[in-house]
This record gives sequence, structure tokens and C-alpha cells, in this order.
Amino acid sequence: MPASKRRPRMHISSITWLLGVFISSAIALFAMLYWVTHSYLVHEVDERLLGEVAEFHSIGRDEAISDVAALSRRDVATIRPYGVFDANGRWLAGNIPILPDARDGKPFEYDQAVRDGGHKRDVHFRGIIVPTLSGLRIVVGHSIDEILDFDRTLVNMLCVGLTLTIILAVGCGAALNAMSNRRIRAISLTGREIMAGQLSRRLPTRGTHHDLDRLAGIVNTMLDEIERLVDEVRGVCAGIAHDLRTPMTHLRAGLERARRRSDTVADFEDAVDVAILQSDVVLNRFTALLRIAEIEADGRRASFGDVSLDTVLRDVVDLYEPAAVERGLWVSVHASEPVNVHGDVDLLFGAIENLLDNALKFTPSGGVVTLEAGIDAGQPVLHVADSGPGIEPGEREAVLRPFYRSPSRHAHATAGHGLGLSLVAAIARVHDADVEIHDNEPGCKMVLRFRGCLLAR
Repeated sequence: MPASKRRPRMHISSITWLLGVFISSAIALFAMLYWVTHSYLVHEVDERLLGEVAEFHSIGRDEAISDVAALSRRDVATIRPYGVFDANGRWLAGNIPILPDARDGKPFEYDQAVRDGGHKRDVHFRGIIVPTLSGLRIVVGHSIDEILDFDRTLVNMLCVGLTLTIILAVGCGAALNAMSNRRIRAISLTGREIMAGQLSRRLPTRGTHHDLDRLAGIVNTMLDEIERLVDEVRGVCAGIAHDLRTPMTHLRAGLERARRRSDTVADFEDAVDVAILQSDVVLNRFTALLRIAEIEADGRRASFGDVSLDTVLRDVVDLYEPAAVERGLWVSVHASEPVNVHGDVDLLFGAIENLLDNALKFTPSGGVVTLEAGIDAGQPVLHVADSGPGIEPGEREAVLRPFYRSPSRHAHATAGHGLGLSLVAAIARVHDADVEIHDNEPGCKMVLRFRGCLLAR
């Protein structure tokens, strides 16, 4: 039978354990209900018997015998019997023929045969012995057959209720198990489809706060991120293949021409120089990719420390200022206050270097590039602005992806391999920073905003 159609087996052990706990709790509850009810009814009878103690304790001998004889002739005498006995236990009056062997003044239980019509039957009584001041002992009884009948009825009802509770518990457990298995089966089927390559599939949810729904929501969020990363990897692979095809083709064509046409040592040296140049292009792109992978692996966090962002900014400007002057560009730096962040000085230097290098590439001669480090809303912020053509709003997210090159003529006229801003984005992620791209009117303003707490100098 296919795995998708195989019916899941009920987890007997877990269900039995839960059912056992539920039934034990129900039995304990019903037993407590029985005990409380029975104790209450017996307590009521005992209160009536103790009331008789106060009534008969001070009664005289003759009065006690006449009163008990009268009480024994009543219609309720079979359920509320009385008996009078002398100090030696000899019966004097009443319908209790034998003095019970019990302590005076303490309620007790006894059985007695009574005549009901033409038949005798055993009746269960609750009684008490009242010692009088005259030396007599009066026994007062009260039938508890009604209480016992009520107890049996209550036990029967509790047994029926317990049976129905067990049936309901088993039914609900089976229903919940079936519902859970259906959801797990649907999740399992979707999981196999995802493993088969359908990364756009998501685990089914019902829009409730059920545990499986919350778990499915977490997994779906993870799948969204996995799909994004896989698409990014695919794009990087396609970019690598596309971007390296041209230099590799030039390299092979140059070597092929050198083999066919070169006759002198100088020709072969020129061919080797061209091949080395093309190889350097390929190696530089692989080095940039490895650099991005190393940064995104979070392996550099161990070397993090306090970094003076304004100092790094000035060091980068000092390095690139001669190149800017050569191209006829004006570079200005604004860092009027110390700005410290927690990070890796080499990585931050590389990020600022790439941002400044991009600004110098795309700014025409006579333009201005402005770099600024400061504090905005308690967060360290770095600005690199230029007066070049800028970046279109629809491309501001795409330019942070590896190998992306804008279709504009300014981008194609500038040398590069589309990894500079990707490297900046990777460095920003590892430093818990955001890369923002704004319009400088004219030109582009790159903003690196650190979300971490500002470090005090």
C-alpha cells in the first residue's frame, strides 16, 4: 500500500495512559461524592439521636416506661423504635427487645427483625443508648434503610455515569486521534512534495490557534526563507555562469589564437599576459564570492570588538583621495563626533571602501562625494552620497544581489562584476545593520544604519 494511503495506527500507549488518568480522576470524584453524601445523611440521623439524649437524660423511672410504651405503639414505631432497660439490662418496655452492646451516648449501627404486615424483615438501624438519672437505660433507634437504598441508587447512578464517561472519553480520544492523524497525514504529504522539489508548497493551516497550526506557521516561515535562499543560490549560480563565460571565452580564444598564429617569443609572451589578465578577472570574482560566503557564515563574529566608525571612515577617504583627485572629484567628510560600534574593523573598512569605490565610479568629473558618520535616534549611521546618475527605485533592492548589473548605459559603461554591493549587504547583515538606498537629488545616497546599541567612548 502506498505510504500516502496507509492508515496511521492509533498510539495505544499514550491514549491508554491519558484514559487511565481520566478514569482514575472520575472514580476519585465519584467516590468523594458518595462519601460526602452518605456522611451528610448519617450525620443528620446522629443529630436527631443526640437530641433524644437531652430529652430522656433527666426523665423519671415511671415516666420513662410509660412514654416509651406509648412511643412503641405509634405507626412509625417500626422505623423509630424505643426500648427501656434497667441497670442489669432487663427489658422493661418498648419494641427493642435486647439491650445492644454499645457505649452510652455514642451512635452505633445494629440490625433488628421487625414485623411488617404478616412478614418479618431485617431492618438496619442507627441507635444510641441514653443513661438516665434514675438508673435506667433508654435505647433510641432510627432506621437507615432509606439511606442505604439511596446509597445503592447513588452507586448505580455513579457506575452508569462512569461507564458513560469512559465511553465518551474513548470516543473523544479516538475522534481527536483521527483528526490529528488526518492533519499529520496532510502535513506529511506536503512535506514529501517539498522534499521532491516543490519549494512553493506550504504546510496546510486552518487559521486557528491550534498547536499544529502554530507549528505549521513557523515551518512555513522557515520554508519561505529556504525558498528565498534557494532562489538566491540559483541566481548566484546563473550569475556566475553568465559572468564568467565572457572572460573564460576570451581566455580560450586567446590561447587558441596563440597556438595557431604566434611565431615569436614576444607573441607568446603577449598571449600569456592576456591569459593572466583574464585569469585574474576570474579569480577576483571567485575571491569576492568566497568573501561573501565567509562573512555570511558568521565566522567573523568571534573577532568583534569596539570600532571607531569615524576613524575607519577617514582612513578609507585617505586611501581613495588620490584616485578621486585624479578623476576630478571632490570628496568631503563629515564626522564631527566620535561614533563607536561593535564589529570587525576589517569588514567595516571593506564595506565603506566598496561604497566609496561605487560612488567614485558613477560620479562624473567635477562631481562631489560626501561621506558622513553620525548618530540618528540613538543609532550609529553612515552616509555615502554622490552626485551621479543615482539608482532607480525599482532597482534598489536588486542591486544588493550578487552579479546584478543595472541595464542603464551608465552601469554598462563602468567596469565591475556586480559583487560590491552584495559584499556590503553581507557585512551589514553580520553587523545587525540595514542598508538603505535613497535619492540624493541628484545622485545616490547609501545609508548604513546599525541597529545595535551605541557604544560609549
